[in-house]
Amino acid sequence: MTSLVELAADPELARRYRDNGWWRDTTFLDDLAESVRSRPDSPVLINGRTVDDTVRVVSYREFDQLVRRIAGSLDDLDVRAGDVVAFQLPDWWETAALLLACLRAGVVAQPIVPQLRAREIERALARTGARVCVTVDSWAGYGHARAIAEMAPRLPRLRHRVVYGDAADTGALDFHECFVNRPDPDLSSVSPVHPDQPSMVLFTSGSTGEPKGVLHTCNTIYAGAAGFMAEAVREPGADRAASTMRVSHIACPLWAVFGVLLTGGAGVFQDGADPDQMLDLMVRAETSRLLTSPPSLAKLIAAQRERPRELPSLRTVMTGGTTVPPGMVPMVRETFGVPLRAVWGMTENVVGTTVRADAPHDWSAHSDGTPLPGLEVRVVTPEPEGATGALQVRGASMCVGTITGDIGTITTTGTGHGDWFDTGDVARPDGRGGIRIEGRVADRVYDVNAEVMIPVRDVEEELAQHPCVKDVAIISCKDGARERVCAVVVPGGEPPTLEDLHDLLRERGMTEAYYPDRLEFVDELPRDPMGKLRKYQLREMYDAE
Repeated sequence: MTSLVELAADPELARRYRDNGWWRDTTFLDDLAESVRSRPDSPVLINGRTVDDTVRVVSYREFDQLVRRIAGSLDDLDVRAGDVVAFQLPDWWETAALLLACLRAGVVAQPIVPQLRAREIERALARTGARVCVTVDSWAGYGHARAIAEMAPRLPRLRHRVVYGDAADTGALDFHECFVNRPDPDLSSVSPVHPDQPSMVLFTSGSTGEPKGVLHTCNTIYAGAAGFMAEAVREPGADRAASTMRVSHIACPLWAVFGVLLTGGAGVFQDGADPDQMLDLMVRAETSRLLTSPPSLAKLIAAQRERPRELPSLRTVMTGGTTVPPGMVPMVRETFGVPLRAVWGMTENVVGTTVRADAPHDWSAHSDGTPLPGLEVRVVTPEPEGATGALQVRGASMCVGTITGDIGTITTTGTGHGDWFDTGDVARPDGRGGIRIEGRVADRVYDVNAEVMIPVRDVEEELAQHPCVKDVAIISCKDGARERVCAVVVPGGEPPTLEDLHDLLRERGMTEAYYPDRLEFVDELPRDPMGKLRKYQLREMYDAE
């Protein structure tokens, strides 16, 4: 396959998804158009910007204007249906506008998180054959524009570079001259993306190995977003959706861009990670719901406790992307006055499960929730019911294909439409129709004699309670022909001994087969931009060492 426009959903499945209301014949562009008609001057995005220490409040009218102008410029640059437009920008409102502009131009958006550097950027652009790359001159001390200019000769399909900031330094097109300071275009001859056509390619975080490109359509994103919004927005009042996650990933757009287009609300995000600034922005925006990762949430809790703010509109706090420490659940209620609701999802399925609003207030300490409409989940295990096993999913929010090599090698089988998709996660039933994620399949560790799969998450959560353990990861590592259970610990003071860890697990009554038999120390555990542990890096460090 050489063009993404050739990739189509199975007609029978598409019909079933539509019959159930999980897919539709319109797109997020129609949602935007409706809000422009009904609430043109209402805010759609509230964006904190450290670059100039301002808060930018963007109306639906202004947002729509930039979306249309960018789409017109992409057409002027001879970008056509099925072509890929990549962009690597900070968490600015213009990044969200690029997502919608690609839909309007009928092309495929390729957002790239700003933390990636030259090696990973070049590989991502080469794999998709991006025709246009939009970036910033420099951010967080890194020269993005110069890095892309240097790699451009090795990317034969890359035709145009657009730079926000100093474009002249690298001979690129200027973002404002190209996209902003231009007349409103005539788009009558430009066809927007079809709801079932690939509209976004996102590379997985690579937490277990080599990243792959994941292809989503407007409808696979809608299938996740619609059910998610029905759970997240359950009370009357203005919808103000804050997120600390990246606009260039899947979670933040789902929550604070596509999600608010469905509700007619406003997304709230900033381009920095300072928790005090984020809380101040949430106060100003009168935030009603928050989506964040557990590491970021821990910082928000600490900042709020240090300097309490009034957040009377806040009704929902959700968190996911990595393990939710059980102790965080009561801390959120004590600090923000609302229950914490766990969420599980992955790039391939947009969002999968969430703890429901009517669940017990502490349920997120025990569960990652029940499936959202249109998605099925199952735990596959040869062991008795209720045991830990491999988590598989299928349904309307699953991606329609993956790029494992370059744009000509798209895999459409095993993506979870009809067949089951193996998530790579290990889970167990939570006893209430939902699941609890226990770890990754790649993180499975077996006791050779007992043939027991170690519940990695349980062991990590128990060890994290040790006063000398600040952070911990359990991995399997090879020692000759033997696989060993290794605890990689960030000390929280005097480093514990392996026997100290065993004593704790013994006090908690944990099965001896689950005890680590190797202990290593690091200053910090490697995590991706979502806060997810990169355990494959730890295995590379300690295998056969």
